Amino acid sequence: MIELVLYNDRYRRKTLQRIAAFWGFHSGLVGIAEEESFEEENSSLAGDLKNWTAEDHRLFVILKDGADVGFVHLHRIGPIVMQLEDLFVDEPMRGQGIATQAIALAEQEAQKVEGIEAMTIEVVTRNEAALHLYHKLGYDTMSMVSLRKEFGQNRRDRQAEFLGLRFRI
Repeated sequence: MIELVLYNDRYRRKTLQRIAAFWGFHSGLVGIAEEESFEEENSSLAGDLKNWTAEDHRLFVILKDGADVGFVHLHRIGPIVMQLEDLFVDEPMRGQGIATQAIALAEQEAQKVEGIEAMTIEVVTRNEAALHLYHKLGYDTMSMVSLRKEFGQNRRDRQAEFLGLRFRI
């Protein structure tokens, strides 16, 4: 059984470890083999945790049969929109439908917030597994596109076309 519980300090250490793994995964998508070293009071990780639990944010711990296995971070980004900012499931637990169920529960949580009419998800274009999952779950309306300009070396070696324009992904 999957459930979401609002983050509390009982889950602090594991959540900080997961945030480090989350950023490490995203760095790996563009070939950077950096994984943030985990120290419980790492200022960067603790800062993320503080931001993810601030006003207009909701950080949930994902529980499977009572054991914490990941997190879901929601952020109210306007009067009618909640954004699923971050989702992480421990690697050994992936492929079991946990993320699918966690997203459904996150949608229910978002709908409990007065005025919320939609939920958005931003996804890194190279994270194809996430793109496929979100699309399968009904996220099929493109409303915003984030563009990025690299100030240093651009490690993105793939390209995609969108509206007749070529972008690195």
